[in-house]
Amino acid sequence: MRSYSHNSSLHLFRCFGKLAVNLRHNNNDTFIAMKRLLIIAFFLLVLSVPATAQRRLIDAVDKTPVSIASILDAAGNMVGFTLSDGTFTDIPSSSYPVTIRCIGYEQLVIETPQDKTYEIMPVSYELDEVVIVPVERNILKQTFYVREYFSMNTQTDTVTYFIEHMAHRFIPATEKVKYSGNTSLRIQCTRAYSRIKMFGKDSVASDPKSMFPSMLSVIDLYDEEELAHESLREQGGAGNIYEEKGKSGMSLIQKQNAHTFTVIEDVLAEKEGHSVSPWSLKMLGLAMDIGQLYTTRVYRVNDKGVYLPKDMIECGMVMEADGRGKFIRKILKSDKPVEVRLMIEAYLVDSDYLTKEEAKAEYKKKDSDVEFVIPSTVPPLNDATRQMVERANGNQ
Repeated sequence: MRSYSHNSSLHLFRCFGKLAVNLRHNNNDTFIAMKRLLIIAFFLLVLSVPATAQRRLIDAVDKTPVSIASILDAAGNMVGFTLSDGTFTDIPSSSYPVTIRCIGYEQLVIETPQDKTYEIMPVSYELDEVVIVPVERNILKQTFYVREYFSMNTQTDTVTYFIEHMAHRFIPATEKVKYSGNTSLRIQCTRAYSRIKMFGKDSVASDPKSMFPSMLSVIDLYDEEELAHESLREQGGAGNIYEEKGKSGMSLIQKQNAHTFTVIEDVLAEKEGHSVSPWSLKMLGLAMDIGQLYTTRVYRVNDKGVYLPKDMIECGMVMEADGRGKFIRKILKSDKPVEVRLMIEAYLVDSDYLTKEEAKAEYKKKDSDVEFVIPSTVPPLNDATRQMVERANGNQ
C-alpha cells in the first residue's frame, strides 16, 4: 500500500474539494460519489499527519525509558514527572529551565522546552564489599541521608519546603532472625527551610519547628526480600526491563543494569480511577485526592536476583494530590483545592551489624551532635533550592 506524505494528502484533499464543487452543478449522482471520495481523502489526510512530538527521558546507557523522574521548575517547585514510557507530564513553558531528578541517576537541567528525547546518566556505584556477619550480631543498622521536597500551589501563590534529615533504622539481617524492636525509620537530626510567595510577598525561613510536619513516616523503605523477575535473572533472558500492568497503570517496573537493580511501584495502579482519598487525612483537616503515588528502590545488582535490605542503596517516593482539606486551603487562603506535591529521596550513608540488645538500646538513645553526611552519589541541589537555603541562612 502506498503511503502519502502530509503535503501530498493535503493537495489531494484540495483537488477533490474543487472537483466536487464543479460537479455538483452537473450531476447529482456524480457529486454523491465524489463526496464519498472526499471523505476518504479526509481520513487519508488525518492518518498521514505525524503524531505530536513529545518530550521523553531515557537512560543514557541502555536507552530504556526513565519513569517517575521528578521535574522541578525554575522556582524549585515540583511541577510534574515522567510516565512509565519516559514521556513528560504537561509542563508549561513558563516553568523552564527545569531540573530532572530521579533516584539512581545524576541530575539533568533542561534550559528550554523542546520536543525531543533527553538522556540522563545513571549513577555509578562502587562494588560492595562482602561482609561476614557474626551470628550474634544479626541486626542491621542502616543510616540514611534524606531529602524532602514539599510544595503547595494555587494559581497565584506557592509554599515550598525543603527538609534534610539524618535518619537510621534497625532491621533483621535475614528473614530467619526474630526481632521485636522498632524497625521504622528514626530521624536523628533535621534541617528545614521554607519559601512562601503569597500576596505579593516573598519570604524564607529556616526554623524546623515552624515547618510543615515531615512526611518521612509515609515512605516505605521495604525490609523484606525482593525477587527480580525470572527474565532478569536468567542469563541471556528477556532484556533488562520487566513490567506488570495494573487496572489503571503500570503497577510494577523492574530495571537492571551493570550496577543496579531498580524497582518502581505504582501504589495506585489497582485503584479505580487511579486515585485514593485516605480517611485518616480527612480527620486531620488534610483531605487529599491522591492521583499519583510511586515508590522507588535501588539495590546493588547481584547474580542471584534476590535482594535483601542490606543491598539497598537508595529509595524514594513521589506523590501528587489535590488538597481539599480546610487546613491545607487555610495555609494558602484558598477556596479551591490546592496542588500538593511531595518528593522524598533517601540515600544510604553507612551500615553496621549489632546485637539485638545493642539495637534496642541505640534506638531509644537520644541523639546529640549528629553530623550531616551527604554521600558523593547525591546530586547537587537545583539552583532555586540552593538559593533558598543560602538566603535562609543569611548568605544572600
